[in-house]
Amino acid sequence: MNANQTPSEQLKGRICLVTGANSGIGKETALGLARRGASVLAVCRDRSKGEVAVSEIKKASGSKSVSLFTADLTQMSEMHTLQADIREKYGQLHVLVNNAGAIFGERKTSEDGVELTFATNHLNYFIMSHLFLDLLKKGAHECKQPSRIVNVASEAHRQIRSETIDWQFENSDYKPMFVYGLSKLANILFTRELALRLNPAEIATNCLHPGVVRTGFGTQNDWGFLGVLFNAARPLFLTPEKGARTSLYLAAELEGAKTHGAYFKNCREAKPSQLAFNEKMAKNLWETSVRLTGLGG
Repeated sequence: MNANQTPSEQLKGRICLVTGANSGIGKETALGLARRGASVLAVCRDRSKGEVAVSEIKKASGSKSVSLFTADLTQMSEMHTLQADIREKYGQLHVLVNNAGAIFGERKTSEDGVELTFATNHLNYFIMSHLFLDLLKKGAHECKQPSRIVNVASEAHRQIRSETIDWQFENSDYKPMFVYGLSKLANILFTRELALRLNPAEIATNCLHPGVVRTGFGTQNDWGFLGVLFNAARPLFLTPEKGARTSLYLAAELEGAKTHGAYFKNCREAKPSQLAFNEKMAKNLWETSVRLTGLGG
């Protein structure tokens, strides 16, 4: 933040999009950006929950510049529609926080036929980032500062300890936490690969571990005994406000644009697992994503 700016002016004139903004880390990230003066585009899947969240964010931040957009980010067509709507209404973007994510107790597929964890936690990030690249570049040129792509990953990626390219678990046993861990490894591999393809003077691209946060995440009924254990430990987790701190650091602070393709914890750059540097996995993930989405080729 500039020494002459008040906190509410830090992001004045900036347009920031946050996915999964109706609760948890996403809602706190949207609130933090609104408090810093940004125009916040809150993307939620459920309109009624989104309307409540936006109303609460406006009240808590004192900002009227918080807008709700609804989209199911497991569906490619809805992400394209979302991008067209935002392009028409705003014409540029300065921050994209890819935050929406999920874990499922059994293997399911999206309407596009993609394994649902992979669709939600990785392809969502891949598609949103590519669809908004031109608006982010325009935003950077307009404000003469790099725009930001912030991808919420997780330390859960460390449980993946051997090279694999079975991203959709078509030939592997489906174990929910393992599937989730692979999707979070994909977030880091994607962030690093995207950073290689972008000019950091236009768009700074980084990812982060938010901490183990007390949110609605993991409360699905199909978790079984694992869900019981997860919910029993929930009181020990971080608050969503604390969980959003690193997302806000990368999205809003000047220092957040000085690194590119990095992994962060507690607002500091950290070293991910060795597999996060695996070029073969990164290449295959990118090629798989291009084949499934038609983007990024």
